[in-house]
Amino acid sequence: MALLIRNKVKRQKIVSGLIKFLSKKLMRVMGVKVKAEGLEHLKKKENYLIVSNHVSYTDITLIHLFIKNNRFITHYEWQESSPFLNLIATKAGVHFIERRNLKNIRKELREATNVLKQGLHLVFFPEGTSTDGSKILPFHPPFFATAIQAQKSVLPICINYQKVNNTPLTAENHNLICWYDHKVSFSTHLLQLLQFKSIEVEILFLSPIDTKGKNSRSLAEESREQIIKQASLLKHD
Repeated sequence: MALLIRNKVKRQKIVSGLIKFLSKKLMRVMGVKVKAEGLEHLKKKENYLIVSNHVSYTDITLIHLFIKNNRFITHYEWQESSPFLNLIATKAGVHFIERRNLKNIRKELREATNVLKQGLHLVFFPEGTSTDGSKILPFHPPFFATAIQAQKSVLPICINYQKVNNTPLTAENHNLICWYDHKVSFSTHLLQLLQFKSIEVEILFLSPIDTKGKNSRSLAEESREQIIKQASLLKHD
């Protein structure tokens, strides 16, 4: 029914609410136990440009648990990693950007800015890819401009996976959660993930960053610094 609604904002809010509901069900089935802190930073009457570290596709589901009325943005290359993931993302209203086509970047920035101006949260992973959990990659600055143009704050989020089947996540078993090597298919990794009895994760909502007087690069650096301070990084040899 949501797909029949012409108003894009109303449609996205309904879809986002449905995804939040399904995310809760999925996390329960997977035995995911989530500890959230800093929710007081997420003001109900405000919307934000939300940025987070990124190690797995499950990050998206975790964010949906706490944030509705949102729209994710990601790059077109992500579509190539899994047709199934692409289908889910498209139905969920993900906004795809083409990083390889610089001619379209201004148009995409305008469209993303309008999402914020319409009162929706805009969510993206500024590292541009998922990692093995050992580091936080430099944040790509361009899309931080959307917060400046829409006069919205940036809300950093830090996601820390802590245990799988009551065993601490380490450099030796990180591949159980982290999905960064796409030589392992999405379906193979997901089937493995569904076999676990429990997953423990911490999600931290950090202090919002006012965009007044700042540029995209400074916002990217400040957001990354906040997340690095709270990230439980894995030590790889």
